[in-house]
Amino acid sequence: MNLLYDALPDTVTVDGKAYRIYTDYRDWLRFYDMQEDDGLSKREKLLLMLEWYIDKPPLSCLEEALEALIGFATRSEEQPEQRQEHSGRKTTDRVLSWQYDAAYVYAAFLSVYHMDLQQVEQMHWHLFLGLFDALPDETPIKQRMGYRSVNLAEIKDKNERLRIRKIQDRIRIPQPELDGYQCGAFFG
Repeated sequence: MNLLYDALPDTVTVDGKAYRIYTDYRDWLRFYDMQEDDGLSKREKLLLMLEWYIDKPPLSCLEEALEALIGFATRSEEQPEQRQEHSGRKTTDRVLSWQYDAAYVYAAFLSVYHMDLQQVEQMHWHLFLGLFDALPDETPIKQRMGYRSVNLAEIKDKNERLRIRKIQDRIRIPQPELDGYQCGAFFG
């Protein structure tokens, strides 16, 4: 899909049929926030994901319907193999949290695009992501993401490694605390 001339999608395909979905960036930020909500079980999250459909797909195609939403959210249909990989970096290390980094995203859009995201009536999720991807590296949000993605093992200079580690510790995305039940699940 080319943002310059292609129509932005407002449907996803499930079992060969197009189903309308919500496309505003706020809806998809809520989608990601819902995924991070530790108060919801995996089952609850899966069922809530169906709320992003305007036209409800058949429950017989539930897995395909959920995969279609994730494909829309990540733009994987348009960019199948465009995943950021950082050499030696664990794939579980997150460089961005829409919730935790919200102020930095908001400030970047305001300073770079003179766009107050609170005042924008409607913006398609893919357009929002395109603008986000194009933010200059000098913006604080992109700098935070850059520091989070640094593989400390690749830094030879001990002082530089210590400096980067301190920055990473300061801007680390908080991980949820585990309760006794979750800890027990890890061990069997």
